Amino acid sequence: MAQALPVPLQYLASHDATVVAQGADGTLDLRLDSADMPGLSGVPIWLGLPGIRVEVAKGARVKVGFSEGDPAKPFAGLWETDAAMLRIVLGGGSKAVARVDDSTDSGTLVLRTVTEPASLCTIEWKPPGSAVAIVLGTLGVQVSGPSVVEIPIHGKITSGLASLLG
Repeated sequence: MAQALPVPLQYLASHDATVVAQGADGTLDLRLDSADMPGLSGVPIWLGLPGIRVEVAKGARVKVGFSEGDPAKPFAGLWETDAAMLRIVLGGGSKAVARVDDSTDSGTLVLRTVTEPASLCTIEWKPPGSAVAIVLGTLGVQVSGPSVVEIPIHGKITSGLASLLG
């Protein structure tokens, strides 16, 4: 003799859905493709990785499931394309993550000819994004050419967390 399921069968399957909006708390409002399934709001994203949060585009495609087949416990995951993702936030951080071999901006080295006394050159450093230079020292050298030379200082990230790839 067959027994009735404790929950409707539709809540034991995953469903295709479209993101209508994402709340400030990261949850999603979704429109399910299936006509017999209602729209959902406040659906948490399950990524399977602790400390990771994603911001997704309106219109992104996602799978929706229901924990333990409970209609009150929806979750979203399994994105269709990379275009769905706007931003990934690691551990609540707010800064961009640099990768090995990414370039860096370390400021600008400024060589400035000093007219009094003659034959001196100051060496200055302008931190990234700053218009104010810090005088590092003065050299007693013969300088020819422009009275101010600015040399951008570039570097390269040469180490990183091997378990975090981007």
